[in-house]
Amino acid sequence: MIEARRWDEVRALLSPAAQATWWVTRERFDGAAAFVRVNAVYPEGWALRLLECNALADGRVHSLVRVDHGEASFYANSFFTLAAGLIVRIDEYWSDVQAAPSWREGLPGRAALTVDTRTGLPLDAGQAG
Repeated sequence: MIEARRWDEVRALLSPAAQATWWVTRERFDGAAAFVRVNAVYPEGWALRLLECNALADGRVHSLVRVDHGEASFYANSFFTLAAGLIVRIDEYWSDVQAAPSWREGLPGRAALTVDTRTGLPLDAGQAG
């Protein structure tokens, strides 16, 4: 829904008082409207890949998403708290893909990885395993 920019559908998943915290950039968005707005104004051209989605023992849901935007890639670990079937809290930790520092080259046991090309999990609930 977010990648397709279907904002009414995104908002329908959120409690009106939902709170989203982006810890890495020290930002909080209070209310469903604020969360939808920040995503709506994000520069165009990104693609989302849901790599993992897990129910946690404490009732939250964790997702790992790769976001490709032009030549850049980012990863987001998100933790969702739900109540009455709606998202009431999102805690997100974003990181960009960057080159490893040169001091780690040649360390025993280290291997450089190729570009992450995982296609991700199906986003249609009817297809999810």
